[in-house]
Amino acid sequence: MCISFSSLTFSFSSNFSAVDYLRLFPIDPPEFSFSGARAHLIVYSFVKSRKMIQINTVSQSKLSQPKKNQSKKDWMQKSSSQMTCRICSSDTSLLLDLGASPPANSLKESADKFQESYSLVTDICDKCGNVQLRYCLNEEALYTDYFYVTPSSTTLSKHYQYLQDFLKKNDFISRNSFVLEIGSNVGNFLDFIKPQVAQVLGIDPAANICQLASQRGIKTICDFFDYQASVKIKEEFGRPNAIVTRHCFAHNANPHAILDGVTNLIDETGVLVIENAYLLNTIKNNEFDQIYHEHMFYYSIRSMQHLLSLHGMHLVDLLMSPIHGGSIVFVATKKSSAHAISPTVHKYMEAESLALTPSAYADFVENTFEIKKTLSTLVADLIAKDKKIYTYGATAKGNTLLNFVGLTSHEIQYCVDSTASKQGRYLPKSNIQIISEEEAQQNPPDYFLLTAWNYKDEIIRKVRQVGNHTSKFIVPVPSIHIL
Repeated sequence: MCISFSSLTFSFSSNFSAVDYLRLFPIDPPEFSFSGARAHLIVYSFVKSRKMIQINTVSQSKLSQPKKNQSKKDWMQKSSSQMTCRICSSDTSLLLDLGASPPANSLKESADKFQESYSLVTDICDKCGNVQLRYCLNEEALYTDYFYVTPSSTTLSKHYQYLQDFLKKNDFISRNSFVLEIGSNVGNFLDFIKPQVAQVLGIDPAANICQLASQRGIKTICDFFDYQASVKIKEEFGRPNAIVTRHCFAHNANPHAILDGVTNLIDETGVLVIENAYLLNTIKNNEFDQIYHEHMFYYSIRSMQHLLSLHGMHLVDLLMSPIHGGSIVFVATKKSSAHAISPTVHKYMEAESLALTPSAYADFVENTFEIKKTLSTLVADLIAKDKKIYTYGATAKGNTLLNFVGLTSHEIQYCVDSTASKQGRYLPKSNIQIISEEEAQQNPPDYFLLTAWNYKDEIIRKVRQVGNHTSKFIVPVPSIHIL
């Protein structure tokens, strides 16, 4: 292992412990980088001891660096790093390093297909509270082999109803509304609310996904949303009354570009509705598997309010939802809008400020490594007892979990998923083959590792309804437990 201070490099025996390394250096060291298998232990030791030290670590994994036959320029075109906040441009410090993984939704056609892995590191901004990925992949690396299709499920249908009722009750949409959804995928949400509004329109960058949406009657523009796209939409369709972006606002390295488009499109009466995984839930419930390359930001109320203010907007309402392990719906307008600010905004902001403390972040990191250790031990023990294990859900969060823990097709025989386009393919890095629910029913495992734990109740009910009353379920968060 080596530790580098500026141009100086110190090499040490791999027999040294993380604590041994720390004792060799001052409490407040200059910027330095680690390489070697114990790098994450050093970072972990700093965080666990709750020392407020800014450490800028750079993963030296050969998988996250240029290959011998790949130029540095080519690699940098796929991955860009930033040690300053992408919202307010202040300095950031390390929160959690999950190692290196391929893009989480890049399923493989064959197990032996090579895939690049990229560092998966989150940093935090002390000024505005923003949590972001340090390394952001470009659109080509993320969406070339993109297989996420919004599932049809009773859980999501109930959530759509919940969100629609909230928007109608608070006069954010009406029968006369034109609703634009950014990142509309196959159009499930727009299809749901279509009978309740005057017009719907989607915009999504994935061509195969847009085609599926259009086939079901949801007009969808195939493009990334930014200022230029907003100009075209306004010219062809007019101004939307509501712009909705569900679980994709965080998928962009530059949220300012999206908000430039939003402020060009809506007037003083229009609203922006952003639904996203909520940072507080992620931290409180140890949902480290929410971290993957598509999720470039992990928004809190504090960071979202700061971002909006830079574009002449502010929050007027908030809605909490249990969907996807705990989500938040931000409702924003231009500051010149006549919309009153709901008391809910202040209430939740105050609660968040009391909960998102340095101690909470340190516990999150500690719990993440504890889950890794516990799950790895559990799987090894079950295999030693000749137990058969499948994962349930070819999900992005599942791939973060599997790759961080180091589980592969050697330990997990199959991954079960209901999405036909995923079946027969292989999970990135772990090389676990995806099979249908029907195949799993014919040859059930002793244990399902719920990599789609956000649909836990629905999955368990589905498995039991087809007559499988023997398989048990391993739930990875907030801590490892078996049902």
